[in-house]
Amino acid sequence: MKFTKTIIFLFLLGSTYAQIDSTHYIKVHFLYGSKPKKNAKPKEVKYFGGLHGGHVSIQVGNIDYGFEPTDKVHILPHRRKPKADYVDHFVKGQMRYDTTSKVTTFIIPLTTEQYNKLNQINLGYCKKAPYDYAFFGMRCASTAQDVLGQIGVVKKKSRFSNIVTTFYPKKLRRRLFKLAKLKNYTVVQRPGRASRKWEKD
Repeated sequence: MKFTKTIIFLFLLGSTYAQIDSTHYIKVHFLYGSKPKKNAKPKEVKYFGGLHGGHVSIQVGNIDYGFEPTDKVHILPHRRKPKADYVDHFVKGQMRYDTTSKVTTFIIPLTTEQYNKLNQINLGYCKKAPYDYAFFGMRCASTAQDVLGQIGVVKKKSRFSNIVTTFYPKKLRRRLFKLAKLKNYTVVQRPGRASRKWEKD
């Protein structure tokens, strides 16, 4: 009887530990900046930002979240008339970028606490964009830095510091490459089609 109680206790202890230490995963996708190669200009088009453009998004389960402008980009942020949206794309387990684009994905484990906080942030930002999208303001990379900082994946910074230190995606991508090496995150890379000149790391 005593042996049976011990087994039950160890089982319950193991179950409780598993719940406390359970891990969730997110995917941080970086679409690289690019421009058409000279011999491919009739078929290829220019993208916003060129080689220093691209996009950053955070995928949670089947939903990919990212900060985007809703109209022409303001030079400086406007408080009264923001032109921004925090967008949720349903991707059914896949990434939202086509298979011919150059993309790096960081697969990052989260604790249950981090995961729950991230879901709260995403829900709130989707209901109302937290700030305006502006060239000299918050954009996709600085917003991703903001969100990852709030949940403790990267160092939390002020909004001004996010803007200055994460002006375009490459800045954040370099930080995550260092973090991935340190914490052994899985990194998945795709080269992109040959008809475009892609930004380098």
